[in-house]
Amino acid sequence: MLNLLTKLIFFLKRPRIIIVVGRGRFCATEAIFRVLEKYFKVAKIEKIDLKSILRNEILILESEIKKTKTFKFFVEKSKSPILVATHIGEIPPDRDFFAGEKEDVKGILKLAKILPERSNLILNFDDETIREIKDLTNLKTLTFGFQEEADFQATDIKLNTGTNFKLNYQRNIVPVWLDYLFGKEQIYSALSAISVGISLNLNLVEISQTLKFYKSLPGKMRLVKGVKNSLILDDSESASVFSMVEALEILGKIAIDGRKIAVLGDILGIGKYTIEAHESIGEKVTKNADLLFTVGSRAKFIAKGAIVKGMPKEKIFQFDKIEEAGIAIQGELKEEDLILVDGSTEMKMEKIVEEIKAL
Repeated sequence: MLNLLTKLIFFLKRPRIIIVVGRGRFCATEAIFRVLEKYFKVAKIEKIDLKSILRNEILILESEIKKTKTFKFFVEKSKSPILVATHIGEIPPDRDFFAGEKEDVKGILKLAKILPERSNLILNFDDETIREIKDLTNLKTLTFGFQEEADFQATDIKLNTGTNFKLNYQRNIVPVWLDYLFGKEQIYSALSAISVGISLNLNLVEISQTLKFYKSLPGKMRLVKGVKNSLILDDSESASVFSMVEALEILGKIAIDGRKIAVLGDILGIGKYTIEAHESIGEKVTKNADLLFTVGSRAKFIAKGAIVKGMPKEKIFQFDKIEEAGIAIQGELKEEDLILVDGSTEMKMEKIVEEIKAL
């Protein structure tokens, strides 16, 4: 329960609240914070306390929205609160529209409905379940995505040592660079940060320049330097079938002089389609990697899928333990290799990144 002093100070200072929700909230929160810290006293917090109120103009909360009552006092007393809804559906690599479960959006909708009229709503247009929130509220709304109807649209995506795309907003086109970052979730995070910045009357060109120096979070499709002058595409923080397929396709598209190596761990939580899903990923490996290392009992089916599609067995290495895989990969690496490291959070694939990362 909030104490009376905290409520009083919040009422007097009236900091702006930005609440970030959905499956993409972690990267989006980081991107929003990095854009705003140049202009405001801002903090990323899990809960509101007296110290954060006293020190900051803007408070960014990332939340699963389990208890809207926790936010009710703050959003009512905040100066023009902003609710950013990222996505709740899985992001497919091959199309720009998707949807999540209706049940998963209920908490977000409940929060949106308690926001005061002066609030701003920022929604992922490509997630149809999130987009529908706009029609169920009377709030001022901005949308972002890859589709033409989005207020902030990303087009002309190109990959090199990072991601370059064009931002289309109100007939203005501004280039955006995300150095050493890849994947749709990173683009969505950048778009959400741009949307928040514009809602706070920041300059669009200056926002895009700030994003060029944005580093994102570890394990989220980030390019880092490896030993022996190699590069690591670090996607070790979490994995789904869609995200691993996208990561493999990006691995295939990045231009390098050396070999491309896929280091893939189990994907958990798939259910009865576990075998088929892992085998289908193996089929993608053959088109995008020169060598394959697998870690875990489920990932062995990735190897099986790759073999079926013609990848030579001598280019595939299978391990049950992270420690064994890390040592073997380090021994195999050559200069200018590019290594994708990917797998479910529970597999702790970040240990392999630490093993082969340059000091």
